[in-house]
Amino acid sequence: MEKDGKTVMIRGYRSQHSRHRLPCKGGIRFASEVDLQEVEALSALMTYKCAVVDVPFGGGKGGIMINPKDWTEAELERITRRFTLEL
Repeated sequence: MEKDGKTVMIRGYRSQHSRHRLPCKGGIRFASEVDLQEVEALSALMTYKCAVVDVPFGGGKGGIMINPKDWTEAELERITRRFTLEL
């Protein structure tokens, strides 16, 4: 990703907690303090939420380690699209 003419490396995570109930449902968290353990915990929580309401999805979650307030809407869209493309 480029910001102000400089290339910036952005760390991202993806976790799929329960694949026996496909597809995996979840979103992407944008936060500067996101880490792998948090993403794994959130994907597990999504599995339990879906099971409680009997929705046939497993839990999944993504995390991108940036502060979204530091980026424009267009930049966030490009980051999100690139993240999902790399998955």
